[in-house]
Amino acid sequence: MFGRKKQARIQKQLLNQIDEILRDPNIKDIERKSLKRVKTRLEKGEYLQRVLNDFLADVKSLALKFELTPSVGQFYLSIINDTYENSGWSGIRFM
Repeated sequence: MFGRKKQARIQKQLLNQIDEILRDPNIKDIERKSLKRVKTRLEKGEYLQRVLNDFLADVKSLALKFELTPSVGQFYLSIINDTYENSGWSGIRFM
């Protein structure tokens, strides 16, 4: 039971952060589509780790070229830098 409450809290935090980013008029269409997809999937209750991995895959090419808009870039970095480490998902590790 504790795990579900924790997951729900993390999911709510993610959804709030995504809503805030989607209000940014400067984000690119590909970023907006990817974030909307994440939001929809989380609202449907899909597996958090899978949703985050898919988001990272969607925007990876932009991230590698340093072309993410600042708000999406910050969200991307928060995912890979263990902001959600207590969610059971540890992000991507770069050596």
